[in-house]
Amino acid sequence: MSAHARLSPSGAHRWMRGPGSVALEAPFPDNSNRYSAEGTLAHDLAAHFLQGAVDPHTLVGTGATVDGFDFTISKEMAAFVVDYAKLVREYAEGGMLLVEKRVDFSPVIDVPESFGTSDAIIIKGDELIVVDLKYGMGVKVDATENEQLQLYALGALNDFGILADFAMVTMVIHQPRLNHVSEWTVPVEVLRAFGEDARLSAVEVLHHEAPRLEAGEKQCRFCKAKATCPALNDSVSLATAGVATVADFAEFLPTLVEDELSTAMSRVELVEQWCKGIRAEVERRLLAGTAVEGYKLVAGRKGNRAWADAAEAERIMKKSFRLRDDDMYEQVLISPTAAEKLLKDTPKRWARVQDLIQRGEGKPSVAPATDKRPALAIASVADEFRALLN
Repeated sequence: MSAHARLSPSGAHRWMRGPGSVALEAPFPDNSNRYSAEGTLAHDLAAHFLQGAVDPHTLVGTGATVDGFDFTISKEMAAFVVDYAKLVREYAEGGMLLVEKRVDFSPVIDVPESFGTSDAIIIKGDELIVVDLKYGMGVKVDATENEQLQLYALGALNDFGILADFAMVTMVIHQPRLNHVSEWTVPVEVLRAFGEDARLSAVEVLHHEAPRLEAGEKQCRFCKAKATCPALNDSVSLATAGVATVADFAEFLPTLVEDELSTAMSRVELVEQWCKGIRAEVERRLLAGTAVEGYKLVAGRKGNRAWADAAEAERIMKKSFRLRDDDMYEQVLISPTAAEKLLKDTPKRWARVQDLIQRGEGKPSVAPATDKRPALAIASVADEFRALLN
């Protein structure tokens, strides 16, 4: 690994937890996708709005191209961006707000050109606040001990420490599409201790002949080298040792004692990530023209039919066919979520329709004992049967 390699803050959870992953991921292309491009668009809208530019609602229906992907700014995106901006302004009240600022944490980890762009930095007395917008909705992200956010905070301390004698640092992650806000406040000393851990990991990445590889749910989730990682392969092999067929599972699972079942369950997410990594790597190779014995690319199911030129189709049906509006257009009642956004500024109106909203119960799902949600009290089938008899 080159001593001049740049260590990305967004990948810090990987290179800190498993420093060997940097070299392992290096050969893989760093391709953008539609989801990341959509996130970039949302960040741009939020930054311009916070800097005093137009309200995103005025841009609804406007087209935009990001990283080769075409988008039309929707009411939903505008609402989510404004929601995030509202949160930032609440944190910034009485302080100094800096938007989309490059923060340099090179001196912290002793690696040149180590920097990132913080969505919002707020200086309020002896408190430094760093807010990060996460527009995705696939995985809920928490601020507590978040490596990327801590590096942003360390970079901000490095760049703006001259403006105030900071004592506390608050890190905030907002995922508006999940209605999720996570906040973590620590003394500056705690953050600097993390910085030393980051520096030691950087030394291992850049200067050790065989840096550590450690499999784990957090660092493996978005790693591009899942399919070829020896640490993940070893972990999966350990988890699935002696279990290879459906028949094996049928015989094996009932014999597991409680401790073994708990250990096996703790590895399920990791095994699933490994499976996803294998599938993604096979697809990547086939798309690149590399043969994978026994597999091929085929056309998937076609998407839903749509008008190539909706305006022209509308003109023909209205002018040439003289169809009635009732036949041409479909009206659908807005969802409770959309209604809340529309009516939340008038609480009395919103209260009148709230009683008309129903929500299905969530299906029971397995979670670690440390999960904050209360455990469900589930009666066994035998108990329910006895209750019926009584």
